[in-house]
Amino acid sequence: MRGGAGSDAAAIGRVHDRLALALAVLVPLTALPMASNRSVWWLVWTTLLAGLALLFLFRLAVLAPRHRLRIGAHRAAFALVLLLPLWAYVQSLPVADHVPAAMIRMAAGLADAAGPAISVQPDAAMAGILRFMGYVILIALVIEVASRRDRVLRVAQIVYAGVCLQAIWSLVALTMLGDVAPWGPKTAYPGSATGTFVNRNSLATFLGFGCVLGLGILSERARRAASRPSGRAPWFARLSPVDLLVIAGLCFLFLGLVATQSRLGLTASLAGCLATAGLMRWQAGASPLRVGIELSALALVAVGAVLMLSAGGGVADRFLFAGAEADDRGAIYAQTLRMIALRPWTGFGMDAFAAAFEAFRAPPLLAPVTYDLAHNSYLTLWVEFGVVFGTIPMVALALAGGALWRRMRSGDGFPGLAMAALGALVIAALHSLGDFSLEIPANVYLLMTVLGLGLGRLSRRSGQPGAQVRTGRGAA
Repeated sequence: MRGGAGSDAAAIGRVHDRLALALAVLVPLTALPMASNRSVWWLVWTTLLAGLALLFLFRLAVLAPRHRLRIGAHRAAFALVLLLPLWAYVQSLPVADHVPAAMIRMAAGLADAAGPAISVQPDAAMAGILRFMGYVILIALVIEVASRRDRVLRVAQIVYAGVCLQAIWSLVALTMLGDVAPWGPKTAYPGSATGTFVNRNSLATFLGFGCVLGLGILSERARRAASRPSGRAPWFARLSPVDLLVIAGLCFLFLGLVATQSRLGLTASLAGCLATAGLMRWQAGASPLRVGIELSALALVAVGAVLMLSAGGGVADRFLFAGAEADDRGAIYAQTLRMIALRPWTGFGMDAFAAAFEAFRAPPLLAPVTYDLAHNSYLTLWVEFGVVFGTIPMVALALAGGALWRRMRSGDGFPGLAMAALGALVIAALHSLGDFSLEIPANVYLLMTVLGLGLGRLSRRSGQPGAQVRTGRGAA
């Protein structure tokens, strides 16, 4: 008898390999067209991801109809997350007449925007929903392919290489090409590295995610090397050419971070790297006290390196003179809180912050610019979706953090990448307090990829303990 479970498993593995390669190439590409912060680009990526998902499901139905998707282990979290686009859709429907007037009060400047929908910009919500669904599809596909260590490392390394190339380009464009942007003359943030992004803070978040991913790759490769006969040799003797390339990439990422001159981006990225390094040392058996001492020393070295590289200017100078910007941010936050207080339960609609904010805008925010984001992702979510639904992303990421903690401590996952994903969550949580980097699609695509890799689980045929395989799944 030919074929059988073994051949089916091999066929599924090949499908997973091809899907993994496509995802690994796609994620760094999302940063090229202005970080995909234009609707045409996130629609392109959502279409491609949806197409990949459909092709994968079709092949899976042919090869292994009984295969159970790995997102089933996270179905509660996915169900929770999908409530957000569902609520955004409800906000765009003509249901305002059926909602108590006190829940959809309008500011005086928004009287003309009052309509049959809860959202003040219902058409914008449709594009926002598609963007959001692209993120959900991506992390679902990454979790699905993250079932073998070699495959996971291959995806992580390709994505990491793409982030490092972004750092290298940002440095070259700033220092060797006269501070240029790929699309023409640079009109924002002169003297700061922006790469293919428009905003230096968003680039800093992207590079910070790359830093923790590089640390995770080194950890995961060290675990694999330790399982071989040479695993007892000194750590420097076990460094392979790939390890050295990863370390070189970390150097470029750090230089790129400093060159962005992003205070919060640099601070959040260093915090995420320290969190990742601390978890790695703790997992390696170091005591909490020793970990604390080592991280303190590492933080001092990092601060010293930043001061030397900035040479009394750049990001160091921006840390010292932050008063005016702090005043503007404080005004934005105060006026945003007034918006939340007016509609705490229903919100103003997905992607409707800019239109709604103009009705609340007051001195000292008199500059002739549009404030399309609150410079605080938490406040933006509460403005657009209301406090209840706007808190869903935070709850979902907290659930992901708990799952990553379990993956880090289990024998059937990828602990190094789980720790990197926890570090990425630290970066995301901190930077979202004072900026909008998590509202830039390229950053979210990268975060979803790192989280998906960290949440991965080894299949049974990898020979690791604790893995589960059901009939028809094989070595997917």
